[in-house]
Amino acid sequence: MKKDRKNIILQSLASMLEERNLSKITTASLAEKSKITEAALYRHFPSKRSIYAELFSFCDDSIFSKCNEIKKSKLSSKEKVKNAFMFFMFFIEKNKGFARLLSREALSSDEQNVSDSVNQFYERFELVLRQILKEDDSNLRTQPGISAQLIITSLEGNIGRYIRSKFKDAPSNYIENVWDLLSISVFKN
Repeated sequence: MKKDRKNIILQSLASMLEERNLSKITTASLAEKSKITEAALYRHFPSKRSIYAELFSFCDDSIFSKCNEIKKSKLSSKEKVKNAFMFFMFFIEKNKGFARLLSREALSSDEQNVSDSVNQFYERFELVLRQILKEDDSNLRTQPGISAQLIITSLEGNIGRYIRSKFKDAPSNYIENVWDLLSISVFKN
């Protein structure tokens, strides 16, 4: 039962992050959305910061477990990077609340530790891409680090674009074209 309530709280937070007019999420509003008391919310999480941290942890685990799977596959370096890029964008499209977490838009100064985790997330994701790109660096137009940086910058920009459209302009509508342009910029063939 305790695990179920925790998941309900996390799902409620993710749902609240998806709302068009994102207002300050309070523990009272989160408890109301979760259909529990604020005291019950604190029995599951010691602070609002810990709720955000656990939600971010789920996002982080989901993306990196898929990245590790892609990294170990027998695909070419180019296909691995494409799959990681596409997975990331489709994951964000399906989990709009995570877009607000990964853009840091939903975080206040009280959640600085989560903001720091988001920064580390992008650094780790860039490192994974750089490692994959090094597998076939003779096919790159520039250094693996610069190529990985370009891809991460594109990901962050597309998350921002998705949020600005109020989640109406889904990445699946244009992301193949974005990948084609990135691919031309990163790979020789």
